[in-house]
Amino acid sequence: MIIFKLFRTIITYILFILLVLVFAIPFIIVMLLPEKWRYDNKFFFWMADKFYKLSLLVIFVPVEFVGKENITKTPSIIAANHQSSLDIPLVGSLLNGYPHLWMAWSALRRYWIGPVISRMAVLVDVTSSMKAMKSLLKAVEMFKDKNRHVIIFPEGARSSGNQVADFFAGFVILAKKTGRPVIPVLLLNAYDAYPPGAFFINWVPMKVVVGKPVLYADFGSDDEFKNFVRNWFVDNVNEYEMGRVKK
Repeated sequence: MIIFKLFRTIITYILFILLVLVFAIPFIIVMLLPEKWRYDNKFFFWMADKFYKLSLLVIFVPVEFVGKENITKTPSIIAANHQSSLDIPLVGSLLNGYPHLWMAWSALRRYWIGPVISRMAVLVDVTSSMKAMKSLLKAVEMFKDKNRHVIIFPEGARSSGNQVADFFAGFVILAKKTGRPVIPVLLLNAYDAYPPGAFFINWVPMKVVVGKPVLYADFGSDDEFKNFVRNWFVDNVNEYEMGRVKK
């Protein structure tokens, strides 16, 4: 069993490195463009869509999607729980090449994906509440009145297993200031398939559940809206553990 897992993991790493090499040059060309052409570049997001989907194929782990029809071309705030680096292709593959912005932790600039993150995402500096708010306001400016989705992880950091951590209010601020709907996306078993810092990729079937859009205007306060969205995640985790899910 361990021999098979090692073989499958090594094959995955080799194929992923080949993917990175194939996509690197076109990605770099787009990243060098001025901002006004960069964030809505159809070629870049077409390539990104292929990269997300091929990345999921080369891990050789089955993924089931539920409620994909809830994500349309209406610019929305995609709010997902955070478990693993696999979350990026899992969420990205839902968008089918539609322009989108990632809200990303600023420390990711230190990693291999740093150049892409720095040019194609809004970096959130969590070292102070003032810096974090500045990042959110930048996201509002880049998202409001634009035909783009924005993707955010309300938990901030990766959680262990399918448990849902407390939510930060960043997605609430985005929804309040832009009037755009929030679409909750629950990722199940990504942590067990590929935990943070792990070498091996485990054969653990993953599930992605996409909820229906939720509007801030339908609620009476920030806390009511935030709690409603988080409770959707908690309820669906409980339903999953009982063998059911709700869209």
